[in-house]
Amino acid sequence: MGKYDGLRDYLAGLPAHVTAEALSFEAVEKLVGELPPSARRPSNFWANNSHTQAIAWRDAGWHVDSVRLDAGRVVFVRGTRGGTQAARKAAKAAAARAEVIGGDGTGG
Repeated sequence: MGKYDGLRDYLAGLPAHVTAEALSFEAVEKLVGELPPSARRPSNFWANNSHTQAIAWRDAGWHVDSVRLDAGRVVFVRGTRGGTQAARKAAKAAAARAEVIGGDGTGG
């Protein structure tokens, strides 16, 4: 089992009607174990590229829409990078819910 398989499985297991999911870094760590320091500073860690972690969310059919390093949150959106207008709208709504909810930001 790969380090980021838990995140892949979590995203892949979300119901089809969920098009955006905001997660705190702590919630991601519950799925994958401790994140490297690069996840919490400006870097390519959250880029939708060919790195191991990105392959995990891309294999699940998701991509990173936005990252708030100051808040320790990442918003994943279903589909390929860029997505649809509806997916971008859902991502904004998920990010807004995470801001209101606080806590682990799982939205679920």
